[in-house]
Amino acid sequence: MDFSELSHQQEIRESLNKIFSEKCSPEKLKNFDNEFKHDENLYEFLATNGYLGLGINEKLSGSGEDLYDLGILFECLGFHAAPLCLTGCLVDVAQTLQKFSKNDNHQSIVSSITKGEIYTSAILEPLNHDPENPTTTAVFDDDKIIISGTKYLSEISSLAKGILISASSNKGVILALVKTDNVKLTQLTSTANSPLFKVELKNVSIEESDVVHEEGRGLEALKYLLQINMVMRSYIALGVTNKMTSLIASYTSEREQFGRVIGTFQAVSHRAADCFIELECLRLVNQQASTNLNTNLDCENDALVSKIWAGNACHKISYSAQHLHGGAGVDRDYVLWRYCLLAKECELINGSASQNIERLGLNITANQ
Repeated sequence: MDFSELSHQQEIRESLNKIFSEKCSPEKLKNFDNEFKHDENLYEFLATNGYLGLGINEKLSGSGEDLYDLGILFECLGFHAAPLCLTGCLVDVAQTLQKFSKNDNHQSIVSSITKGEIYTSAILEPLNHDPENPTTTAVFDDDKIIISGTKYLSEISSLAKGILISASSNKGVILALVKTDNVKLTQLTSTANSPLFKVELKNVSIEESDVVHEEGRGLEALKYLLQINMVMRSYIALGVTNKMTSLIASYTSEREQFGRVIGTFQAVSHRAADCFIELECLRLVNQQASTNLNTNLDCENDALVSKIWAGNACHKISYSAQHLHGGAGVDRDYVLWRYCLLAKECELINGSASQNIERLGLNITANQ
């Protein structure tokens, strides 16, 4: 089987790496270490040059509904530690509306996202480990819907025009767009200083037209959102672990101890080789998951496998990178520490590897 990328995918990767290399240098990234982690200029540049349209249908101002192309963008974001959080906007909102909504207003939102307008999602909830059963409630009242509940880990909500919310109602699970002005936002402190927010909704009233799917398809849409979110976050993890592995290779090929380059020591070379194996396995399962999601709205097991490998790879490669770098790994003038924090965030968002292994095991025993 040929796993090589198509010519246009190679061009996407090369152009993105060139852009991020110039705009995400270590000196520029330092500006966001203690500030709001969103580079408006970089985001505008990506929008102007069409990169926010990856994975979006041409009719909606995109470049085509290929999730592998979108995965390349997220892998490059991770590799360069770009100060952008795009999963809520480009994945949760754009992909879900594209696949499940037939409302012209929602389709126009997808088009506006490709041009740089920001929307986001708020799906995860405190103390709720089953996002498919949201504790946030939605009550249908004539032609209105009243939503109440609390969400957290919502990306760049303060900049978003609208937030995609999941809720439980007497008509089943629904996904609906809520105006940001109608919710209370509280910025959270995160491991990698990502711009994450708690979103509180108290009797927020929306129109039935704000629901982004046909009646009865809410749970299906939510499951798809969760799956594609896991896969694209795994692509971020792929980029992060790829960078850490390259840092290991570079450092151990130059650092000398006892009159020899440490990369020539058997224990060091074996440890580095283990990192490379983890990295390539993660790359393969990501390719499988993104390819299958192109043609199937329900690939939960593929998404779980992708997230499991992402969690394990982030943990193992980050630990190995610190170990093989010695004290240099925690020096804030060196780049590794930033990637280790990103790796920990990638590892735990959407559940740890052990949590997802349990879910995968339940699916397998139920012949799903």
